[in-house]
Amino acid sequence: MDQGKGITILSIDDEEVIRESIEAYLEDSGYTVIQAENGRVGLEVFRDSKPDLVLVDLRMPEVDGLDVLATVTRERPLTPIIVVSGTGAIQDAIEALRQGAWDYVTKPIQDMAVLEHAVVKALERADLLRQRDHYQAHLEGEVTRRTSELLEANRKLEQEIVERQAAQEQIRTSLEEKEVLLKEIHHRVKNNLQIISSLLYLQSQQIKDPETRELFMQSRDRVRSMALVHEKLYQSDDLARIDYKSYLMTITKTMMQTYREESRKVRLDLDLEQIYLPVDSAIPCSLLVNELLTNAMKHAFKGRDSGVISINLRREGESIELKVSDNGSGFPKDLDFRKTETLGMQLVVNLVGQLRGEIQEDFTDGTAFTIRFTL
Repeated sequence: MDQGKGITILSIDDEEVIRESIEAYLEDSGYTVIQAENGRVGLEVFRDSKPDLVLVDLRMPEVDGLDVLATVTRERPLTPIIVVSGTGAIQDAIEALRQGAWDYVTKPIQDMAVLEHAVVKALERADLLRQRDHYQAHLEGEVTRRTSELLEANRKLEQEIVERQAAQEQIRTSLEEKEVLLKEIHHRVKNNLQIISSLLYLQSQQIKDPETRELFMQSRDRVRSMALVHEKLYQSDDLARIDYKSYLMTITKTMMQTYREESRKVRLDLDLEQIYLPVDSAIPCSLLVNELLTNAMKHAFKGRDSGVISINLRREGESIELKVSDNGSGFPKDLDFRKTETLGMQLVVNLVGQLRGEIQEDFTDGTAFTIRFTL
């Protein structure tokens, strides 16, 4: 190997066998190794030969390793010096590193590859430091030139910041105004829908025919479900979407109160995840829930003393799954709900289309409709 070609290493150690073994190993890797038997001789050789790296023992006669370390660091700070010592005292290692040793290898060296690795890393670091110093002088000139440029750029930037802050303040004010306006719009839409709901209710009270009156009441429920969406938006800090779990808890409670007679024998089971829906998904979903829940309350438990209606809401990846089911008498087997002439089921099919979703039915044990769509 010749990775150390052109590199001179000075090994200072009072044990000849250590010096010889280090020299033999490192010269196999292409390094040139010169030896010194103590610290005094080592400093003389260091000054004469100017080696690329120094290996030094700590405990030596005449001049010890710490003195050598201090001298080398002072006279040629970019010359790496690695302590190779067998004292075994952690305080010695700490003191050596504190005084500027680049690394510390303990004797006896069980694997010379460890020493060579330390040598390679120290030489790489020294080369980087020399490059740093080489470029530093060049950079100082560049810094002077760039400083004047930066001062000018800073002046322009400060002016731009002032202008941008003024623009941001204007945007913030505009957004606040729009939020207030949007809240007011949702509030007014909710109020108008409530007025329509009330009118439908009042009109229904003038109708004698029960079927016609029921149609008015169903329309009132649909309007009320949409009004609640706008009410939730008006009350929320997020004007673009609503907490649909909270919405379902509110609307189902309201509907159970509407169908008081039926709800006495029906238990409502809600299993809802915290999901936020945008307005364009929330309104069709709300009408779907209204139709399916109304249908279950009116038809599922005729002739029965009790029953359970379940509503499940969960997220599966990018998809939302809404399931409305009951354990009632089930959907008529000879009737295709997609082709029924009743307005409620026609609405269900159309609303699923608005969501660009799909609906699946299960009439095995009662009635279950599962709607899946992607936001």
